Amino acid sequence: MSTVSIMWLSICWLPLLMWLILRNNARFKKNIVVGVTLPQAARDDTQVTTILTRYRRQQMVCSIILTIIALIGTVAGALRTWAGPLMMCWSLWILASCIIPESIFALTNHKLAILKSERGWHYGKAGENKRVTIADISAAAQQYPRISEMWFFVICIASLVPILLDYNNLVIYLPSAACTLLMWVTFQWFYRNRSEIVDGNTDLTQTLTRIRRRAWACVNLTAATIFALMSWSYFIFQASSNLYLVSMILLGLFLIIVAFATEMRVRGLQERLTKASGKDLYVDEDDHWIFGIFYYNPDDTKLIVNDRIGINTSFNLARPAGKAIAIAITFILLCLPVAGVFMADEFGTPVSLELSGQTIKAYHSLINYEIDMNDVLTIELVNQLPQMTRTSGGAADTFLEGNFLTSQHESLKVCLNPEAGPWLLIHTKDNTSYLLGANDTAQTKTIFEKISIKLQDEFTQK
Repeated sequence: MSTVSIMWLSICWLPLLMWLILRNNARFKKNIVVGVTLPQAARDDTQVTTILTRYRRQQMVCSIILTIIALIGTVAGALRTWAGPLMMCWSLWILASCIIPESIFALTNHKLAILKSERGWHYGKAGENKRVTIADISAAAQQYPRISEMWFFVICIASLVPILLDYNNLVIYLPSAACTLLMWVTFQWFYRNRSEIVDGNTDLTQTLTRIRRRAWACVNLTAATIFALMSWSYFIFQASSNLYLVSMILLGLFLIIVAFATEMRVRGLQERLTKASGKDLYVDEDDHWIFGIFYYNPDDTKLIVNDRIGINTSFNLARPAGKAIAIAITFILLCLPVAGVFMADEFGTPVSLELSGQTIKAYHSLINYEIDMNDVLTIELVNQLPQMTRTSGGAADTFLEGNFLTSQHESLKVCLNPEAGPWLLIHTKDNTSYLLGANDTAQTKTIFEKISIKLQDEFTQK
């Protein structure tokens, strides 16, 4: 399977995941449906039911269309000539998969909010100031059982073991270890978030808070384990870019499955435990949630708050840091098409090798090597690529570029198509080694012959 097909296949599950989560938002949990808080009496209202039915149908159609596009991209990825355009489409598809389902959610939230206003379903008196932070002090004072923090340090040590066996790739293994420690930091932080308040029932608040914290402990511990396994994955599969890519995808999918299963389990418990709520006193914080997605509360000093449903968190956009983070996330999303342009160039540009005057030129996308023939010490035509580990650059089934390290710890500057051998192994007088090759194998052989003749003439003259 080509790298392009693997890239498409690795994300084709995203619309299904979005559909399952967003469809679940159409079920009442903690008196909230599609981000709008409604009283018990509104649950069987005909207009509410109609809006929710239309919402489910729109999300399903969106998911089906996006999935079909991804599967088409997976099949078309086998065609090498389509690699560049397909990678551009890949980046645009990710952007669409993030924006379109959430836009459907936002529009439905707006419709329900209008209906809520028309029916007078706001809790409390009209015009009452709702900009307050609600907390259950007695629930917050409770001590909740938690898993041992030592597990995170054991996992961190396990992620560092490959360094003892492969010290040359220290920069690859250290970030994984750092991520395991980051999971420990976030584990500490989640126990400081405020309690899950639905109404005046303190026992319910304690139960929901315990459920959320246990869920986050499970997800964080799993994530730390995955980061440690990523270090080992690189150590084991560093000789094969495709096997390493597949292993990373599988590890990522496992983490997503665990997080998704935990999210849905928590949502199910929230739905069941709060089924009877909404008749008398209940919490209504809709004024703080724009379209039910973005949290904005100037009176809340916290930067990060719990989402009202599930186990996720949101940034408080009323805080300067919250605005900065929102701008950064928006910028990253808008940069996806720009990244698509670079990937299209990377996958669509053939690897070139030419002899221009006295200069050997090898180039592909952003990589450009120039070697003066007078600096060439030895040149060899190799029919089999050595076992190599990429330390920087890019790798796919149609190109290898950047800096690589062989199993004999020889550093190589590489620019070639691994499917189009043979290749040139060049050693220069400044102790730099190059492994080069063109998409056109005849061009590679021609350059080898010309340089070999020149080196032979120089040797004869000596």
